[in-house]
Amino acid sequence: MALNINHGAQGSSKSQILIQRADSLNNVNSQVNQWQTQASTFPFRHPHRAVIAHNIASCHMSRYEATRQKGDLDQAIVGYTEALLRGMNHPLMNISTFEHLTRALVTRFNDFGAREDLDHIISYFRHLSNLPLEVADIKRLNVLRGLAEALCRRFEVGRRPEDIEAAISLLRHVIAMTPPGTDDYRLIASNLATVWRRKYDQTGESEDLTEAISHHRAVLTSCPLDHPSRPLYLSNLAILLRSRFEWSGDLNDAHWQDAVTLLQESFDLLDKEHPERMWVLMNLANVYNIRFGQTGDSEDLEKATSQYREVLLLCPPDHESKGDLLRNLASLLISRFENFGRMDCLEEAISLHRVALRLCPRGHPRRQESLPGLANAMHLRYLRTRRVEDLEETIDLEREALALTPPEHPMRPHMLYSLSSGLRTQYEWTGDMGYIEEGIGHLYEASKSVKSGHLDSRRILHLLAGNLVYRFRHRGADKDMADAIKHYRTSISLIPEGNPDVSAMLSNFADGLAFKFSRTGGVEHLEESIALYRSAVEYPFASARDRLNAAKNWTTTARATRHSSALNAYRKALSLLQRAIDLGPTIQTRHEYISDRSINPLQSLPMDAASYAIESRAYEEAIGMLEQGRALLWSGMRSLRTPLDHLHEIDKSLADEFTEISQALEAIITTTHVRDFVQTPAGTDDDDVTIGRKDTFARDLAEKRRLSGELEKVVLRIQALPGLENFWRPVPFRHLQTATIGGPVVIINLSEYCSDILIVHSNHPVVHIPTPTNFFDRVTKLAHQLSETRKSYRLESKKYDRVLRQTLEELSELVGQPVVNRLMELGIPEQSRIWLCPTSVLASLPVHAAGPISLHTNTNVKQYLCDIYVCSYTPSLSALIASRSRNSSESASGPPSLLIVGQPDETLPGVDSETRSIECLIGSGSVTRIAGEAATPENVIARLPMHPWVHFASHGVLQQGRPFESSFLLQHNTHLTLLHIAKSHIPTAELAFLAACHTAELAEDGTPDEVLHLTAAMQFSGFRSVIGTMWAMADEDGKDLSEHFYSKMFAPGVRSASYEKSARALRHATQKLRTKKGVSLERWVNFVHYGA
Repeated sequence: MALNINHGAQGSSKSQILIQRADSLNNVNSQVNQWQTQASTFPFRHPHRAVIAHNIASCHMSRYEATRQKGDLDQAIVGYTEALLRGMNHPLMNISTFEHLTRALVTRFNDFGAREDLDHIISYFRHLSNLPLEVADIKRLNVLRGLAEALCRRFEVGRRPEDIEAAISLLRHVIAMTPPGTDDYRLIASNLATVWRRKYDQTGESEDLTEAISHHRAVLTSCPLDHPSRPLYLSNLAILLRSRFEWSGDLNDAHWQDAVTLLQESFDLLDKEHPERMWVLMNLANVYNIRFGQTGDSEDLEKATSQYREVLLLCPPDHESKGDLLRNLASLLISRFENFGRMDCLEEAISLHRVALRLCPRGHPRRQESLPGLANAMHLRYLRTRRVEDLEETIDLEREALALTPPEHPMRPHMLYSLSSGLRTQYEWTGDMGYIEEGIGHLYEASKSVKSGHLDSRRILHLLAGNLVYRFRHRGADKDMADAIKHYRTSISLIPEGNPDVSAMLSNFADGLAFKFSRTGGVEHLEESIALYRSAVEYPFASARDRLNAAKNWTTTARATRHSSALNAYRKALSLLQRAIDLGPTIQTRHEYISDRSINPLQSLPMDAASYAIESRAYEEAIGMLEQGRALLWSGMRSLRTPLDHLHEIDKSLADEFTEISQALEAIITTTHVRDFVQTPAGTDDDDVTIGRKDTFARDLAEKRRLSGELEKVVLRIQALPGLENFWRPVPFRHLQTATIGGPVVIINLSEYCSDILIVHSNHPVVHIPTPTNFFDRVTKLAHQLSETRKSYRLESKKYDRVLRQTLEELSELVGQPVVNRLMELGIPEQSRIWLCPTSVLASLPVHAAGPISLHTNTNVKQYLCDIYVCSYTPSLSALIASRSRNSSESASGPPSLLIVGQPDETLPGVDSETRSIECLIGSGSVTRIAGEAATPENVIARLPMHPWVHFASHGVLQQGRPFESSFLLQHNTHLTLLHIAKSHIPTAELAFLAACHTAELAEDGTPDEVLHLTAAMQFSGFRSVIGTMWAMADEDGKDLSEHFYSKMFAPGVRSASYEKSARALRHATQKLRTKKGVSLERWVNFVHYGA
């Protein structure tokens, strides 16, 4: 921080010798030459040489201000010193020259930071304060302020308490002699407040902050409403109130709201072009940033983010606050990543932190301020990606930050905490206890130096407690666990009510107690652990995601210890799962959260919950848990398309209101966020371009929050109507059971704890089929082997055929044979329809083709599951119910209207013959074909509602890691994406045949239970029955399969073609394909049926 000193008059009107500032650099150079020439005309000891030395020094000072060449500044200081040493006898000249010399030293200290200059500045100011300054028109007030400022700077540099105390004493003396209510009074009071604040920055003592606040309040109280400096005084007080709130973290502290009010008033008083407007907006952003840290309120997060972006656009490239702004914006983007799982926010934050660090190269006095933020961002990226180099950089940055922070610095406890956090992660990666030991040492040091009650205090103690638990795991020393429990209790007791961190901290404490119970016993530790989990889950001020993590930990502990609360823990966790996912404004951000590897255990939560319910023989509840926790992205959007027939009859206006809000909300949920950059501040580099980014995410989040609030109110009004009490509530099992009206549904639950098969049948109790204890491991291995072989070998290779055959054989043993046996026992005749609902990685395996299966009636014929029963898939029971709930548009006779989307190219030469064959079978009058230039995404979407049936014959594109971008390839390399299809709402749709590659293949994004593929998207958009492919398909199979399929659908004697016959028709077509010479196993197994 520069010495901010106003010295009053720059010279004396009483002296005609002193020159005025030159009008131009040339004039300065000319003046220097003139004075040097004149000096040569006087003897060396002539008294005029002193005056000339003074004037030459003033010329050098003017030239320095124009060129910033340090040599001129040094020459000015030498010249003023020479003038004084030559003994100018005139008192006025001595005072003026001394003041000029002091001012030049202040400039050199501000610009170059020479420590020795600071000592001279203080000495010279003290000397000046004893001179008759009035004769030189120099305000004594300004000299005393300059002395106080210099003492403050020396305190900051050297940590000498006597310097800051001297500055305070000096300003108190001055203000006591200054008339209240005057500008001078306000100036001194403001300076005194600033000194107290700077003392607080170094000591962390809350009393110093209180003193600063009281003086700024005095300044504001004495300031007229129309005073030009009022906006500045408002802002200064607000900054201190913000610091007070930041220090206490007390949400009941009124300082936060006062700070917002003052800053808003200050902002409103300033003209748009006023230079202070940027500062006020920055401070307003700071306030929202800090409150977000205390409350976790995403509204505060988005306000602060938006304001920092605006300030950065106003900030000059070389502004001293540029680094602070970059760091603050990066910090908020990291919070957004933590809240919504958006990886692009983390990458942008890393980019901004790197720019901020480049502004503070090695040797820069503020470099240590830029290191922890970047280290934290790299740490988070390591936790997501597990790239070891990110963790190594994290530790390097944290060690450098600590090395640059001296022991007495108030930021040192935070630096110690940050390093210890990184070291713990390094221990978790390497298992080297040395990292935990080092972290414990750092945290003990930090706990001794941090001020009691400070925000860092509770964090330090909490991390220390966790590290001690780790050491207890390794050594088993009871003292470590006792100390850990003590520190956990202390850290939690320091958190003010309403702080969002409470849930996570309670959960961590519960984990520690649970581990103590596992090692030493003592049921009281287990009971307290369960009670803490329950409190963490029910804590209303924490985010849904923190509460969900606590619930997941609760389930793990309760299940491992066979505690009676386990089932309730699973219920709580599942109820929070949808809420946690719904925090994201778009389906893409929700998917990013689900697919986050760092929270991978959440992906198995519904299957684990169901397995526990099955263990407890609560089969119906197990099925409800799977419905509640799987396919959440589809079910969340499906809820916005809830049928409203009954509501329309009761209250049409309320139904219309629900529809209007739901459609607006769905439009936001299906929005795609594209990186869109606009104006970027001049002088920035490539890493800085995100500053001018259009932050559409913030806009969508705010609109989603508003619409969700409105929809919640409408739903409550609907639920108040007679007969609609259960509207939008969890579906009871008796309703889910209606999905089996056309045949039994076989649910295969895959859980690491215990896997099970459940058969749901209309009007029958749920049937449970146990599985071998190694079921989970075997299925997981099968899925991995088949996927890796498909990547490494051609689909028609002998190697892939062998692996696929082995997979089907093992699936027969694990699933097919037990299911067929039980269905036979239940009296389900062969050739009946059944639906398969596999979970987890099992959803990527061809369960429908499990085989060969032995039948007692005929053991000599090789049959697969799909030969014995007509198999369809469904992502969930709710999806199957939805497939049957819409009104059918089929006519009593005659073929339905069919849309064919065909896009032939050199790699798909068979598309033309495939589509012509279909036209011949159905009749050209019932077929509309889109191909060539007409085959655009917009045209296809527009035509789909006009035809209940559609047949795609084109390339299918699977986008690994980006499932919403999976697509049909159309004209001019355009793509009809999964998200395009999901946005469509086609209530008259019936049958979709997707004769393209990968249309029912799951992307390897870690979310198989979300069933994100083109087939599921078509089903969601309204198609009751959809035929898709589990991997790439052969071009020639399109024509063969289509001919067999549509021939069966329109067989002689069939009065009308119904989508409900499509599963049998597909089975018929694949059986025909199997008999064709040269057709490999994978070619017929590839085709699957979804829906009714």
